[in-house]
Amino acid sequence: MADAATTLREIRVETEAASTLRLDLGGVPFPYRPGQYVTIDPHQFEELGPEIREREAQRGKPLGPGYFSLSSDGIEPSILEITVKLGRVGTPGMLPQFLVRRAAAGRIVKVQGPGGNYGLPEGPPAGISGFLHLCAGGGVAPNRGMIRHALARGWPQRHLLLLQDRCAADALFTKEWEGLSARHPGSLRVRHVYSQTSHEYVGADLIRREAGGFLDLASTWAFICGPNSPRPEGPGFVDHLRSDLGTILGFPPERLRTE
Repeated sequence: MADAATTLREIRVETEAASTLRLDLGGVPFPYRPGQYVTIDPHQFEELGPEIREREAQRGKPLGPGYFSLSSDGIEPSILEITVKLGRVGTPGMLPQFLVRRAAAGRIVKVQGPGGNYGLPEGPPAGISGFLHLCAGGGVAPNRGMIRHALARGWPQRHLLLLQDRCAADALFTKEWEGLSARHPGSLRVRHVYSQTSHEYVGADLIRREAGGFLDLASTWAFICGPNSPRPEGPGFVDHLRSDLGTILGFPPERLRTE
């Protein structure tokens, strides 16, 4: 992976707990595929020094870097975007809290990357008619870049995005999805699901209903990204949907991508 010193140009608020950081590469090449991630070492920020030393003393080992999915689409080569979402109230995370609440435009932010196999291929895959994006919470960030990239490049595949959040106020890029859907009505369909306020969840039945008449699941790639901690009622978001896609909807492993 390569190192790049970027300049923070803008912090765009997405929700009360999430913001998108636009990082200027200053003309330095940083090739990546939409959907990949970068890492950020917290040691570069002097303000975090006391907290880092305290945590490292408690843990007995050095503090590692933070991993952030790229939410940018790769169309603008001089800019990277990461969408940083804080954790639940009381546990925001030191580095995300710093980037969202304390960093200011003009700040130098060193990143390393890109990394990861999640994301689009280099070009439109042959024999594939659509992409199914199954996301929860901040897991939609890499898929945002993937969808924007494919639409901007004129790829022929359709995109169905099923996005699960606790409530509407938590949903990322809502206005952007509305604009993209309006500009590409035959290529993008977005369905929001709210687990807390509407008691809806992404699953096999919802996928079938929303794909009907729009996406041929037999020739579709599926991308799944979201929290994956086991829940009292069963597996985490990613594991649950991987199982649904394989055992209920008949997706073979080569048409499944998970983050």
